Amino acid sequence: MKSERVTALTRKVTEAVLAVPGVACLRPGLRSLLYAADTRPPAARHPGDPGSAVRITFDSRGAVTGLQVDVVVRAQQQAAHTARAVRAAAAETAATPPRSVKVTVTGIV
Repeated sequence: MKSERVTALTRKVTEAVLAVPGVACLRPGLRSLLYAADTRPPAARHPGDPGSAVRITFDSRGAVTGLQVDVVVRAQQQAAHTARAVRAAAAETAATPPRSVKVTVTGIV
């Protein structure tokens, strides 16, 4: 049941982030790829799965305590402004304070 909740919330956050102007796509950085390879069984990985680019942590009561999002920004946009907009969109979608959302720009296209 918990994995269904995580999957649903990950999809909602992914959709919200992709709707932010200036976001080209979600793409995990090297640290995220290594983390995903270490923690997810091979059968759980899917090509193009944004799961490793959006990572959510929960406390013991099930509340979101941390949210990590890895994005690629379009070159004509300012990366800092786009990252702030991504943080706000992700925080609102996950119903968590913006300070618990970390956004990493992993590329510019």
